[in-house]
Amino acid sequence: MGRYSSGQYGETAGRIKRSPRAVPAVVLTVGLDAAVCEAVEAELDGVDVITTQSVEGAMDALDSEPVDCVAGASDLAAGGIELAEAVRESHPELPFVLVAVDDTGQVSGEAINAGVDGYASLCADGAEGVAARIEATVTSDRSRVTRGQLDGIKQAVEYAADAIVVTDPDGTIEYVNPAFEKLTGYDRTEAVGRTPRILKSGEQSQAYYERMWDALLGGEVWEEEIVNRTKSGDLYVAHQTIAPVTGVDGTVEKFVAIQRDVTEHRQFESQIEASEATLSQLYDTTFDADTPIETKLQRVLEIGATHMDHPVGYVTRIEDGTQEILASVGSNDRIEAGAEDPLERTYCRKTIANEGPLVVGDASEEGWEGDPAFERFELRCYLGAEIRIDGETYGTLCFGGEEPRDRAVLEIQQSTVKTLARWIGYEIDRHRYERTLERKNERLEKFASVISHDLRNPLHVARARLELARETGDDDHFDPIERAHERMESIIEDTLTLAREGELVTEVSSVSLDTIARDCWESIESGAATLETSGDDELRADPGKLRHIFENLFRNSLEHGAGESGTVTVTVGPTDDGFYVADDGDGIPEEQREQVFEQGYSDGDGTGFGLAIVETIARAHGWSVGVTESEAGGARFEFDVDDQGTTGRPPLQ
Repeated sequence: MGRYSSGQYGETAGRIKRSPRAVPAVVLTVGLDAAVCEAVEAELDGVDVITTQSVEGAMDALDSEPVDCVAGASDLAAGGIELAEAVRESHPELPFVLVAVDDTGQVSGEAINAGVDGYASLCADGAEGVAARIEATVTSDRSRVTRGQLDGIKQAVEYAADAIVVTDPDGTIEYVNPAFEKLTGYDRTEAVGRTPRILKSGEQSQAYYERMWDALLGGEVWEEEIVNRTKSGDLYVAHQTIAPVTGVDGTVEKFVAIQRDVTEHRQFESQIEASEATLSQLYDTTFDADTPIETKLQRVLEIGATHMDHPVGYVTRIEDGTQEILASVGSNDRIEAGAEDPLERTYCRKTIANEGPLVVGDASEEGWEGDPAFERFELRCYLGAEIRIDGETYGTLCFGGEEPRDRAVLEIQQSTVKTLARWIGYEIDRHRYERTLERKNERLEKFASVISHDLRNPLHVARARLELARETGDDDHFDPIERAHERMESIIEDTLTLAREGELVTEVSSVSLDTIARDCWESIESGAATLETSGDDELRADPGKLRHIFENLFRNSLEHGAGESGTVTVTVGPTDDGFYVADDGDGIPEEQREQVFEQGYSDGDGTGFGLAIVETIARAHGWSVGVTESEAGGARFEFDVDDQGTTGRPPLQ
């Protein structure tokens, strides 16, 4: 227990020493006698009590000492209420307890008007009650925010970036800041007076809210992510912290909730996970080297559309101002494999003109209204990347849908789509290379077979005749030897031609069907035969290779169709699907028509390579060729370019 002693505020002043118990504080008593002060000190262990008996002494003490509370007697000579008013004027934030020293009870109303913080009656409450009131007032003051501080806090809350909500203990909203209005769409007048249930999305179960309320009513701080719904109906993800605000007695008086919008962050994390899943499955698809390229493209589109949540996906080939869809997924009937459109009517024209992937979140809001691509395909959201091979544009990889999409999500997906586009370019290029090797190997095997077979006969003739010439000395054997060597030379030349012409056509130009047919006719010995053309259509082809087609077909007509008269009429003209070359000669029997294109097949003295060369060049262009009977009963060769003649090669070859 402390002891009373005289102090610097005159003969009536003293200090009760602080003991180590209770909350440290300094209390100034004014007008209370020493016995009361000692009794109060006994109840408030750990509190320094400064005593004085006058208003002047009190004001001097306040100017010199750090005081936490003033307890003044109501019967001071100058009046306890006057003391309270003086303290309020000089120290407005300092708590004041008025102590009634008599039992009149008339001071309470005046005390309230004077703005005192606490009131105690010495007669009714005793020193113990006075001490309890002083302790409660000091404790309450330490938890109280001053007006100046409150103004600063209010300003900080008003300008906070996070949404802040204050409710009463029942959950009725009393305050929301501007960030709340911006996040939720509810302005302050709409939110105040209602409960946070206006944000309820239905994504959380009832058990979630029960756990939350159990924690809050138990005085705990609740912190967790929640999915809420804005006024417009959009969902958002918020990191939410709710703290109960309690009074001196521990009763919950308010709840303060702080919400930080983490929707984009969660979308970003979700898209990263989707990208990882996409690329992981892409690796599995790539690893299987035996899977056809068409199947791989389809699988990539399925993987991308599924993991990135796009209704439509497609791969295009772009050449000569035309977009052709090679593969597609989704239900858009305007986006199907095989469909072609002028490039100027497609999204892809802007995709290949863009430095990176093209992102369209909502075409209607981003200036696509009236654009031919939007009118044609009706994709409100679109994400496309260019496919390049050997540094050149090959086509595009595209995803989209008929509903708008959050642009931020599409921007996150850009890198994944760009990676998929690169992979597709690599796979198509690798597939082409492998197909080229396969075709070369096939030709080499056929060449080896044909050469070993067809050269054997003339070589055998030459050897036999040479031996006879040596034995007999007869010069007549040299003519057959010369013919045998000429035949071997022809076989070798045709074999080399077949090897060269089998290479894929990579560059094409417009060729006049009439002009090239007449030029080729003049380069051969046609004798009494004649050429007729029935049109001057343009054809996209390699002119040099196309000449070999006409020259070989013309020779075939002259050698096999002219008959004994040596006359034959050859006709060249366009068809709906390509062009034809026909004659009025003997024709080709139906049972032999499938064999005439085989290497080495011949019904006479030819090498058997002429029609094989024709078919090989046609395939190198991406065309097909067949033989039937002409109107005059001769042979008719029909070429179906199947629209691939305009590109110079099949899309994936």
